[in-house]
Amino acid sequence: MGRMKQMALELEEQFMEKMLEVADRSETYFSFTSEMEGHMDMVSHLNLSDVHDMMAETWGEVQETAGKEAYGNVEVYDGD
Repeated sequence: MGRMKQMALELEEQFMEKMLEVADRSETYFSFTSEMEGHMDMVSHLNLSDVHDMMAETWGEVQETAGKEAYGNVEVYDGD
């Protein structure tokens, strides 16, 4: 793998780690994305739409995990 490609992959990994860290402490999607704007230079080689998709997916995963941790073994009655 070329040196530039390796560097790009490392930056993407660092960006992913930063997204998890920021999403975990953010109370809203807006505050999450606002803070992540300061780190966009790490993935400037990616399409902006792809970066926004990554952020949305990360936010959803963090919120889902937080919900499971908060409600643990609670079963939701779905009407059946």
